[in-house]
Amino acid sequence: MYFAQIYTPGIAQCSYVIGSGSQCVVVDPVRHIDPYLEQAKDFNMQIVAVIETHLHADFVSGHMELAEKTGAQIYAPGIANGSFQHLALADGEEFSIANLRFKMLETPGHTPDCSVFLVTDLERGDEPVLVFTGDTLLVGDVGRPDLFPNREEELAEKLFNSIKRLKELPDHIEVYPAHGMGSLCGRALSAKLWSTIGIERRYNYALQHTDQESFKTDLLTDMPAAPDHFARCTEINRKGPPLIKNLRAPQPFNAGEVAAAKEEGKVIMDTRPFHSFAAVHIPGSFSISQHGNMATFAGWVIPPEKELILVLEKESDFLRVKQALHNVGLDNIAGYLDGAVEAWLKAGLPVDSIETISASQLREWMYKEPLLVLDNRAKSEWKKEHIEGTVLAPAPDIRYLYTQWDIDAPVVVLCNTSNRSMTAASLLKQRGFKRVINVMGGTSAWAAAGYPMQPGGEG
Repeated sequence: MYFAQIYTPGIAQCSYVIGSGSQCVVVDPVRHIDPYLEQAKDFNMQIVAVIETHLHADFVSGHMELAEKTGAQIYAPGIANGSFQHLALADGEEFSIANLRFKMLETPGHTPDCSVFLVTDLERGDEPVLVFTGDTLLVGDVGRPDLFPNREEELAEKLFNSIKRLKELPDHIEVYPAHGMGSLCGRALSAKLWSTIGIERRYNYALQHTDQESFKTDLLTDMPAAPDHFARCTEINRKGPPLIKNLRAPQPFNAGEVAAAKEEGKVIMDTRPFHSFAAVHIPGSFSISQHGNMATFAGWVIPPEKELILVLEKESDFLRVKQALHNVGLDNIAGYLDGAVEAWLKAGLPVDSIETISASQLREWMYKEPLLVLDNRAKSEWKKEHIEGTVLAPAPDIRYLYTQWDIDAPVVVLCNTSNRSMTAASLLKQRGFKRVINVMGGTSAWAAAGYPMQPGGEG
């Protein structure tokens, strides 16, 4: 048996290539498929099958891309009701590829269609050796059951029963999930990207529950917010994503063309570092740096129906940024500013900036007068510890919370670095706030300076 785990940063996603003889299978691929093609070539194998453990919520899958490129058969849970061409599997159904036997078990809970695939290497014996658990069982966690409105109680109950089913598997079976730490498909994912049933049974907090009610309460308490693109990606994957080759080919735009496009309502997304955006940027643009968690936050706040023009640090960043946006279903990429911000400046077009201060300056200012300071981190981070007097306002929620504040008064924003707070700053500027100030280094700089933080609170 040949085996490889392929990790996609930004969305913290794990795909797999597993093969025997001259044939291999790809499990839970992302949309850009070159890594799988290269791995199959290294194995000297042909990709003959693609497995989808479920309709992924946090990224657009590559099952259609691989099927079109290689002719591979797609296997997916029948309960997903996918409208793409595939072989729909029922609970307990098996199929074989070369010397590998795959058995699907329905394990709903994270989503209604979640399933796992047990793998037996027939060259070694007749018992399963590993399981692809998708987002049902993660290392140190389980998949969140709250992604479908008004179904969280039902799905949590189903997940409890699904986990009971997995706990019956032998200790030695290796566990290979679809995500690791950094994904919002769970709450407490480990940085470790594989495990065993025995280890998870012993150490995974979710597997310690013996009654359904305590499990539900635990799983539905303090779950992080789900990004907007989660629901969008589920439906894209159900229908079968459009092939990348059929998408509009992005092009370079000169500064005048970008200015005209902006007037027409096209969206400008600036992917440069936060300090570059602070110094100078196109008025009204989004700050979503590729040096932060770009894919997740772009999927969260960029309107998918709008045509998108990118501002890059350098042109060589374009392919990486484009692929990351495709992963979260942002396909309407018109192009990018040719010559970067320098071209905009040379054209003499209007610019904007974000005022910045240090942690020490913030502390001094807060001592002198009342000040609105928005903490743009997640609620869980804020509850763990925060600066006294700050207001919890997660960066994506600025789109809805901004009506609570005076657009004519100064507003200070901070996160743990400055990436999310710069996104928040750009959202506030779009909504007409006159003076927005970003604390450079955020709470990390505050703590490093030895200033106090306090725990607790509901925000």
